[in-house]
Amino acid sequence: MPGWNPLNRLWNANRENRIPSKLSSAVSGNDLKDQAFLRSLAKELHPFPNIEMPLEQLEVVVVDLETTGFYPQRGDEIISIGAVAMRGSQVLANESFSTLVNPGRAIPAHIEALTGITSQAVADAPDTLTALSRFFQFVGSRPLVAHHSRHEREFFRAALWKTSKSRFVHRLLDTMMLIRLVSRPMGNSSLDVFCAMHSIPIVKRHDAYQDALATAFLWGIYLDRAVKHGYKDLQQVYEEIGNLP
Repeated sequence: MPGWNPLNRLWNANRENRIPSKLSSAVSGNDLKDQAFLRSLAKELHPFPNIEMPLEQLEVVVVDLETTGFYPQRGDEIISIGAVAMRGSQVLANESFSTLVNPGRAIPAHIEALTGITSQAVADAPDTLTALSRFFQFVGSRPLVAHHSRHEREFFRAALWKTSKSRFVHRLLDTMMLIRLVSRPMGNSSLDVFCAMHSIPIVKRHDAYQDALATAFLWGIYLDRAVKHGYKDLQQVYEEIGNLP
């Protein structure tokens, strides 16, 4: 019998509508509980078992972060998390997550201008520990997807370790993985360029939820193309990516 997994339990509870899908104001707790939950990720989350699941059935959470800068190792922090769930190429609009995050420091003026997020706006937002706990309760055991995912990976790693001495253990997929699989992109590979190429609207750029939603549509387009090219699951995708020049 498989071991009890609190991530799967929370995810299933969410799917059964026992936990609201918008968790920006739900699943409250205290620091000790949040730290314990985040530490349990590394202990309870087994390596993603469904690498052979058909791509059309693969469930992921597409995520985007807004931050005070680009260097978590130099003290930059997360100020917003936005995410939406997908099954195959279908965006599950009712399974979404959005929260501001209080970084515990002033937000630089150029970041305020870029994102519209001010120090005053995050004053009453959950701190990083609470926001991460809520986010990963929403994610459950599903893998994550991001566009140019290094940014998200580095900030999740730094924030998890800083807040709870826990490791970032979720599989993180990159939209560019599928894009490079079925095409040979040249030049600028920014989210803006690919969204313009495929007529994907971004309601508000540098809004974490809206950027995550645009990324989700982009992932869906290239997942469908991968399927049409004959790729059946992530195992085949990884094997082919390893063979690309």
